Amino acid sequence: MSKSKINQTKYILVLVVIFGILTSLRLLWAVYHAPAEQPLAQNGLMDLRGYDLTEDQTIVLDGEWSFYPDKLVDPGEIDKTIGNPSQNAKDASHQFGTYHLTILVDEHSVADEVYSIRIPSTSTASALFINGHLKGESGVVATDIDRHQGKGNPYVVSFFAKKNKIDIVLHVSNFDTSQGIAINKSIKFGTHDAIAKEQHFTDILMAGIVITLLLYSIYSLLIYLFIHRANILLFFAFGFLLPGIDELITYNSASMGWLPLNYEWSFKFKELVYLGAALFLIQIMEVLLPNFQQYKRFWWFNLFYGLCAIAIIVFPLNTLIQVNVAFFILYIISFLSVVSLALKEYFQYKDESFFIAIVVTSTTSGIVWGLIKVVSGMEIPFYPFDYLFAFLGFAFFWFRRFYRQNRRVVELVDELKRADLLKDEFLTSSAKKLWNPLNKMTTIAQTLQNQDSLTPKEKNNLEHLINIGRSMSFTLNDLLDFTRLNENMIQVHPKSINIHAVIFGVFDLLHYLADGKQIKLTSTVPTDFPHVVADESRLIQIFFNLLENAIKYTECGNVRVHAKVLNDLAIICIEDTGIGMDEKTQENVMSAYGRGIEDDEGLGLGLNVSKKLIELHGGSLQIQSELRKGTKFIFTLPLAPGQNGIDGEINRQHHDISTEKKDSDEEQQCSTNKNHILVVDDDPSNLKVIAEIFPPEQYQVITETRGTEALKLLHVVEWDLIIIDVMMPYMSGYELTKLIRARYSLTELPILLLTSRNDTADVNIGLSSGANDYVAKPINWLELKSRSIALIDLKKSISEKQYMESAWLQAQIRPHFLFNTLNTIASLSTLDTDRMVNLLSEFGNYLHSSFKEDNLNRVIPLEEELELVKSYLYIESERFGDRLQVKWEIDENIIVEVPPLSIQTLVENAVLHGVLKKGSTGTVCIQITRQEEFTKVAILDDGVGMNREQVSRILDDENRAGTGIGLLNTDKRLKRIFGKGLKIQSSPSWGTTVEFRIPHEGTSS
Repeated sequence: MSKSKINQTKYILVLVVIFGILTSLRLLWAVYHAPAEQPLAQNGLMDLRGYDLTEDQTIVLDGEWSFYPDKLVDPGEIDKTIGNPSQNAKDASHQFGTYHLTILVDEHSVADEVYSIRIPSTSTASALFINGHLKGESGVVATDIDRHQGKGNPYVVSFFAKKNKIDIVLHVSNFDTSQGIAINKSIKFGTHDAIAKEQHFTDILMAGIVITLLLYSIYSLLIYLFIHRANILLFFAFGFLLPGIDELITYNSASMGWLPLNYEWSFKFKELVYLGAALFLIQIMEVLLPNFQQYKRFWWFNLFYGLCAIAIIVFPLNTLIQVNVAFFILYIISFLSVVSLALKEYFQYKDESFFIAIVVTSTTSGIVWGLIKVVSGMEIPFYPFDYLFAFLGFAFFWFRRFYRQNRRVVELVDELKRADLLKDEFLTSSAKKLWNPLNKMTTIAQTLQNQDSLTPKEKNNLEHLINIGRSMSFTLNDLLDFTRLNENMIQVHPKSINIHAVIFGVFDLLHYLADGKQIKLTSTVPTDFPHVVADESRLIQIFFNLLENAIKYTECGNVRVHAKVLNDLAIICIEDTGIGMDEKTQENVMSAYGRGIEDDEGLGLGLNVSKKLIELHGGSLQIQSELRKGTKFIFTLPLAPGQNGIDGEINRQHHDISTEKKDSDEEQQCSTNKNHILVVDDDPSNLKVIAEIFPPEQYQVITETRGTEALKLLHVVEWDLIIIDVMMPYMSGYELTKLIRARYSLTELPILLLTSRNDTADVNIGLSSGANDYVAKPINWLELKSRSIALIDLKKSISEKQYMESAWLQAQIRPHFLFNTLNTIASLSTLDTDRMVNLLSEFGNYLHSSFKEDNLNRVIPLEEELELVKSYLYIESERFGDRLQVKWEIDENIIVEVPPLSIQTLVENAVLHGVLKKGSTGTVCIQITRQEEFTKVAILDDGVGMNREQVSRILDDENRAGTGIGLLNTDKRLKRIFGKGLKIQSSPSWGTTVEFRIPHEGTSS
């Protein structure tokens, strides 16, 4: 037997076991509720004398009743009328008649006992008399059709016996159907407590089933209302009620008494409920079996059920009873069909299908026993376990499917989070990687732009290219900030800010966007507008993004910035006369990656980033726009506290500084030995702090708050350094730098910018404006001092050492080395400030050692030369990292003198032309050993090495230019001083050794 057949057999056995369990439970239920051995009525008499009527037991009044066909006998005349056994009542020709039964009970139990009788549903009207008194009725019993009113509902009556004989008379009439007046269900008798207890137990079970189905119905309705508007859910909300109503009218027909219906429409109502319950089973199975939803049989079932519903409503009662068997056949066929599909699903797919199989098995058990009840006429008590198993099957099915879908949702959410994280990482990585080629492109364009051979048109094109690069840099910044904002990685450092200065600084950044457009950038924000509390760098970014957006979508007209104060808030408005936006576009542009127009080349992040940054500051951003009329961006920022006090302090500080400057005019005329620094910043507190970090014994610091005034001071003294804040009112730091560069070159007057935004785009704008270096805010005063000293030393070294051309030729100091070192310092400023400071210090030592006047001497102490070498190797190690390894092998207590810049030249040659050309990690070793007659200096490297021809060409006197001129000059100087020059040993791929000897006699003379 194949494995699939074995599995199929196993699955069938599982269902058989479930069906067997349900059947066993039903049999046990029936046995538990089966009445004990009871007497039967004979010839219209039931003798219960000596029979113990307990509170837990009822008596069925089965047996032979006296029957009076076609007569409604008066209870008082019943003894005078001759009756027949009740079997004659099965004759369907009788339309009315009287049943009579006498019950004898014990005399001692009569006095205080209350008895009850429960009349089942009859066909179709009945009236019950106890000891000659009418106790209950259903409908109106009559001898003719005109007075007859059919009802057929069950009812219970209670009474005192008063004597040991209970005389029961039951009038019955049926003019509604052709089924006669036979009573096919048992009439129950017992004490009041026994009847009530039995009915109460059934009612509790029934209520539990009905409430459960009602909850399913409410649950479906809530899903429809609040989660998913699918019509099938409305059908389920109604459909779950139908099985409950079905059971309710089957086991408790008294509930039909609540409806104002006659017998015919009560019967039709029951048939419609049965039909709807069967259709609901078909529909719910169609939903639960998605693999079979395309089967045409479901369509046919729906059609037939619809026709049956019409037939129930239209057909008369007797015709409906006759065709009722057709409905029953439809129920059986449709049920067997969905059962087969459910089992097929179960055998093929398992998993949740197992629970569907449980539902189908439970329903099958209920239907089978219902058929047994109808066919055999058995009195089966209400049995809840079929429903219980079906409910559990449904519950487990939904829970299982919910768990699977929820797990899938969790997996999808995790995938989305991972994808979102990967997207952010990709965007961040891409932004960082794009910066490098972007900077190279911008740098190349700036280099080409400075060439005199270019035509004005070509220069304009390059300027446009540079501006595009700047715009792209800001876009990349927004991309990085968007990722950081989503990860809550951005912190703001608020302080009191003058927005007037920020606005004009951003105008300078964005003038290139307005070129070629008829746009006027204006600001009506006064200089004395109250300060706001904001992070200056982020405030610049906010203004840049909003103004860029305004300029971008405005071809002509105005872009205006104005502001007002309301409730301790600065309300700032950026207004343009551009294309405007509709409401949908306004919502879209504020979302991530939202664009104002479909073919927008931007990423759609600027406004979203600005909104989040404004909210980080405690403000809000709103858009007011109208198509073809323009847009207003209105945002709020908190005002700085104590504005009056701050203004007074600023005025006082400005006055003090101005007074100090005037008082020091005479002093600065004679302080020619000091380094002169001009600091331009609109914040007096910054001016005061910057002035104090430079020792007055070495530096003369003059401060100014306006760029226009700073320009007037340029001719007063030869400045060694100018420090300028980027964001200033009236004239920004960029504009002031350009004006100074029109008079002085980079080497003639160094400029250091103070910027709040430490990103590539802003730094690029500053450097392209003519600045030598920059320091980002918040200012690290040690960094500012170190960079300032380095620029001052560089300026003085270049200006004061023009006459050291010979030393330059000897050492072949490369300008690229200087600029590369400065670039390394600039890079470290954003990565590791401590390393940057150390590198600045070593760079200063290197410059000092390279250009000092002692280098014009014939020889210098070995210690001074080694200090230069160490500074150089430290700088190159910072630049190239692990690619360069250095070993020092120097004997102790060596006191000799060497030609200046001799060892440094050899070491630089080993690094540049030996190790770094190797392409992998290399080592340079500096050996200085003391011999008996001389001290040997050797520079060893394991670089690319040279062949004999290359070695001979290096020291050839005809090698006047190109690689090796530094070694040639060093070789000549050594020969002039010591009589012997360089000794070179080299082999390709093995490395090179360059050495020279210092005679002890020669160095001592």
